[in-house]
Amino acid sequence: MVYVSCADLQTAPHPSQKTWDEDVGDRLDDALGDMVADSSNTKNLQQEDLFYEDRFLESWAGSIITNPSTAIVELVANCWDAYATEVSITWPDPKNHQQFSISDNGKGMTHAEFDYIWRALSYNRIAKGGDTSAPPPGVEGIPRVVFGKNGKGRFASFCLTKSYQITSIKDGQKFVCKVSRTPSRPLVTKLVEFIDKGVSGHGTTITGEGDIRQINLSVEQVRELLGGRFLANPSFKVILNGTPISFADISGSSLSVLDVEVPGYGTVKIYHIDTRKADKTTKQHGIAWWVMNRAVGECRWRGADVERILDGRTEKAKRFTFIVQADFLNKANAVKEDWSGFVEENPAWEATRPIVQDKIREIIGNTSAAEREDKRMAVLDRVGQSVNTLPLLSKDRVTAFVNEVVNICPNFGEQEIVQLASILAKLEKSKSQYGLLEILHNQDPHNLDALHEVLSQWTIGMAKIVLDEIQGRLKVINELRIKIQVAGIDEVKELQPLFAKGLWMFGDKFESIHFTSNKGMTTVIRELFDGKADKASLNRPDFVIRGDSSTGFYSLPSYNDDHQEVGVGHLVIVDLKTTKLPLGSKEKEQIWKYVKELKKKGYIQPDTRVDGFILGDQIESGEGGTRTEDNEKVKIQPLLYSVILSRAEQRLLKLYEKVKEAPFLLSQQEELDKFIEPIDVQQLGLLER
Repeated sequence: MVYVSCADLQTAPHPSQKTWDEDVGDRLDDALGDMVADSSNTKNLQQEDLFYEDRFLESWAGSIITNPSTAIVELVANCWDAYATEVSITWPDPKNHQQFSISDNGKGMTHAEFDYIWRALSYNRIAKGGDTSAPPPGVEGIPRVVFGKNGKGRFASFCLTKSYQITSIKDGQKFVCKVSRTPSRPLVTKLVEFIDKGVSGHGTTITGEGDIRQINLSVEQVRELLGGRFLANPSFKVILNGTPISFADISGSSLSVLDVEVPGYGTVKIYHIDTRKADKTTKQHGIAWWVMNRAVGECRWRGADVERILDGRTEKAKRFTFIVQADFLNKANAVKEDWSGFVEENPAWEATRPIVQDKIREIIGNTSAAEREDKRMAVLDRVGQSVNTLPLLSKDRVTAFVNEVVNICPNFGEQEIVQLASILAKLEKSKSQYGLLEILHNQDPHNLDALHEVLSQWTIGMAKIVLDEIQGRLKVINELRIKIQVAGIDEVKELQPLFAKGLWMFGDKFESIHFTSNKGMTTVIRELFDGKADKASLNRPDFVIRGDSSTGFYSLPSYNDDHQEVGVGHLVIVDLKTTKLPLGSKEKEQIWKYVKELKKKGYIQPDTRVDGFILGDQIESGEGGTRTEDNEKVKIQPLLYSVILSRAEQRLLKLYEKVKEAPFLLSQQEELDKFIEPIDVQQLGLLER
């Protein structure tokens, strides 16, 4: 279903506006027809119209409606697009009761054109009227390249006045409309006066209504702003508060004038206008040629200018305007009859153009050199205190870096270079120095974005604490995964040290960092074997090592009411069995035997909690349950290596699979591959001989 709000649609059919009226009328008739047809079929279906929040226009039009500098430039650009030759502006001044207004002598609009353009939120200027504008009747000139393309500039008046009245004359027709906005409607128009024929002249006037706004932009600032952008064509005059804008309105820091001699022909005067701030496009910038106070062609960067002077896509191309006065080219017949350009093979033009281009390139170079020096001094002044604390060699490196960045990267702002220099100074002080830069250099853009997001939410110190803990646990998982695949007692011995820092794999109650290996308990248990424990265990005093297993004891102290340590509060026994050895009641009994011996020797108290884990790669049928003793203070549980590994990965949220290509894991993988790789035998041993 289509809904059309037509409260403000006013069209009056007149012969002079037949095309526009028919277009608008046909659209309205079609929409109303759809509404009637749809409503007859869906009478019981409730529909709601779209509506606008009160900040819709600010969000959609952006700075055009919020920034007075942008707004006035857009309004004057609209006058240019209408092929005006004179624009008169009255700047709002509440103290003098002076309301805003802007008037031009351009082509104007019929009421039908206004009604369509003003209400079309996504009006396409280029599609409807082309990218050039022809002069109105009675005005001579070549077509102008237009500035506008999306139609948003018409909303600029709302930045300077709450509501306004627009008057326009075209093709003998005149209309007057009031334009306003409400919190729920971004644009409301009301026809005040309409004369369908017999009116002379052409042009458009916008006059503010209601309270006069105090604009945070002085008249002097407006004059310089418009002078920097609309003085390139002498046939386009802008008048502000009754006084034409001229070169005198541009400050000395933004305007320079230079005379250049062209041997055999005469003197060229070059005006260099620097707006200081780059615009979005080059449409208001480039080189404008004047002959006898008349523009030749458009102000723009031509192909030869781009090749010889600077790239039209650069920041300076969107900031600089050069006006070249060369009156002698008229006498030399170098100008085309329609003043659209110069005769390419004319000797005077061929001699003048390269000389002017070289001089403009020189001006840009000198401007850039002065700007670079100012920027360099400003940067060094801001980072000087930290740089002066560096050793001489480091100080030279940072200073050389600043100089090079300023010269090679002119688009870098002062703040960006200060940040880079500060980082460089900190790297000079750090132990790793430039290793970080190499790491960053090797990252793809996606990873750099991810790093930016991490560091915007975490400090580096905090992130390191977390990542170190995760890294340690991932390395435990990685090493356990590799070593449980290899049979043999040596590998069992190698596994036991992992559990000194891997008790967390058994569950959250074993997360405490206060669990420590208890060498005293291993001495007691070793006595049970009457010297049958592996002699190599002397190299591993933390574990009891036998031919087919390795046992570790990890204890957590208990404290009395005075916070003094009084014994063992929790004991964890980890008994690792070699592969191919089924776990059963015998292995459980062995753990219970350890507990009884430790109690007998006084190493654990009656209320000490004991968890015993027996790990292997297979469990006897029916022996997978947990054995409890001493009123469940002692629990003995057989587990498969694969189960404990799965638990570990689950407790780390399955991070291992997601980050298994991490450099620290790949490096560890190489070391583990060497560990399990058999030694190549090059010749028969002595026993084989």
